[in-house]
Order: sequence, then C-alpha cells, then structure tokens
Amino acid sequence: MKIRKFNVGDVFTFVDLLSTISGSAGENLRTLLRSGNPNKEVSDEEAEDRGLELIFYVLNSAYTGAKDKLIEWFASLVEMSVGDFLKEPPEVILDIIEEIGSRKESKDFFSRALQVISGKRSS
Repeated sequence: MKIRKFNVGDVFTFVDLLSTISGSAGENLRTLLRSGNPNKEVSDEEAEDRGLELIFYVLNSAYTGAKDKLIEWFASLVEMSVGDFLKEPPEVILDIIEEIGSRKESKDFFSRALQVISGKRSS
C-alpha cells in the first residue's frame, strides 16, 4: 500500500506516541536510542534498522495508551478515513511499517536524529 509523503506533523505525531511510553518501557526505549557508538557515522542501513526497531518498539510499548492515535496516524498516512482503514486486511500495517522504514526520507531522518541524540551534529 502506498503511503503519502511525510510531513512535519508526522514527526510530532510520532513524538507524541513516544511520549506515551513510560517506566521501564521508556528506559528501554532510551537505551535503544543511545545504543551504538556516538562517535561513529550512522550508515543508511543502520539508520533503517534502528528506525524499524524504534517503530516496532513504539507499536509494542505504546499500543495500550496510544491505540487510537496510532490508528489515526496510519489511516492518515494512507489517506483513508479511520473506518475505511480498519476494514483493510491486517498485513496493511506491515506494509506501512516496511514502507516507512525503507523510504530515503525516513533513513535520512533517522540517521540525522540518531546523530543528534548521540551528541554528534552535522556541520
């Protein structure tokens, strides 16, 4: 399934989903974000892998507190109403996650975000 081009609103939606994670799940997420060598360049492949890990972690950890937001966001990504989206086959969710992780704009964003989080800024 084809998803629309990302926008700044998607970043804030994703951050909002991240903010629902607390306690040990939040600490596990922080560990995931900090993992790796902060002085090393992050390759596209590593950014994609860690980005997909992050997406699956958010789905798993934030699901209970953010189910409705997650459904709304996924429906908006494929430009459907929530009602129509919920009628789609379950594999659509995996299609969306795979496309998010494989897009160049996602790789670029996750690569740069990982560099900022790890304290290494681009010049």
